[in-house]
Amino acid sequence: MKKEKRRALPLVLMALGALMALAALGMLSRTPNALQYCAVAPQAGEKGENYAKLAADAVKLGEGMKDALAWTAAGGTSASVNVNAGDRSAQAALFAIGEGWLEVYPRFIEQGRRPGESELASGAKVAMLDANLAFQMFGEDLPEDAAVQINGVKFSVVGTVRHAGSLFGSRGVGDGQLYDVYVPLLATGTAELPLETFTLSALPVGSGGGASQLFEEAARNWLSGGTLIDLHKEAMRRTILLRVLGLIVGLYAMVGLFKRMTALATGWIQGFRAALKQSYIKALIPRLLGLIGLILLGYGALIALTWGLMVFSAQPLYVFTEWVPENIVDWSSISKVFWSLTGAASALVRVGTRELRVVEFWGGLARWGIVLFLLGAALRGKKKSADP
Repeated sequence: MKKEKRRALPLVLMALGALMALAALGMLSRTPNALQYCAVAPQAGEKGENYAKLAADAVKLGEGMKDALAWTAAGGTSASVNVNAGDRSAQAALFAIGEGWLEVYPRFIEQGRRPGESELASGAKVAMLDANLAFQMFGEDLPEDAAVQINGVKFSVVGTVRHAGSLFGSRGVGDGQLYDVYVPLLATGTAELPLETFTLSALPVGSGGGASQLFEEAARNWLSGGTLIDLHKEAMRRTILLRVLGLIVGLYAMVGLFKRMTALATGWIQGFRAALKQSYIKALIPRLLGLIGLILLGYGALIALTWGLMVFSAQPLYVFTEWVPENIVDWSSISKVFWSLTGAASALVRVGTRELRVVEFWGGLARWGIVLFLLGAALRGKKKSADP
């Protein structure tokens, strides 16, 4: 029994590792194709004038980059605020949203409505609650005159939204609190609700192209000291090791499939030759056409699979264009790229967002899944070599 368990261990490790890696890959594929510029939040200023200026500048920035960016929005976060209604109280993460924020980060409305553009532009004291938080505060149905106190400041509740942290509408990876609450960005300045981070977000047009660089340059003029986060690149970065492993395993499998297909085709051809000895070629034409069709279909499918594998493996080169030197045989060009990437990776401080934390979690799960898969493969290879 112990010997059987030992034999099964490598297969269990490989299956568990593959499951973890594929689950992580699926979740990483859900990452929004958004650009983020995140910085430590500045002081709100008298009556929130600093926040108002940043929000207005964000709108102007978006209008000036419509060819590259579909939507641009300013927002801020606070890790924890106190939300209460009557004698019921809870802690929630605060999201201060500006004009266009809900287009960059869509939320599913459960009840009521979202804050209107005029309310976002004026900084009206209205709020959207996490549906689970609203249930804790008011029960199943949201009253028409529902209101909550956020750190002691009254906000009218206009609607509830499904929690964005997971597939199940509840707290998920990257969430510091069980609940979320959304208020207009300008309302946090006038209500003296302190923010911890300030984020400028954008959705690039199409595949993005040079939008990331243009966005970063504009964002640094908008607010200095921040960090650019390209969520599409961050998600892609976490899949590179998986793509390399997939390429190796896939090519090994494709070689075996091509050999198998060649053996099948050889057997079919030999069978047709044997049939020619007993029948005229005219009677065997339908069989010949079918045989040719099967061979072409089989090799075509294998070529298509190989092409798809190569495209899947090469995608990072199209996303991380900064990895490719201008001249791949010129040492100075290669050295320039190397030190540019090294300098970017050696930054001492990096302010993050919830979306980045989600990407980092699933990226870590993918990495450990690959480790388990390779460990199981190594143990299996060792046992095979040890067997007589």
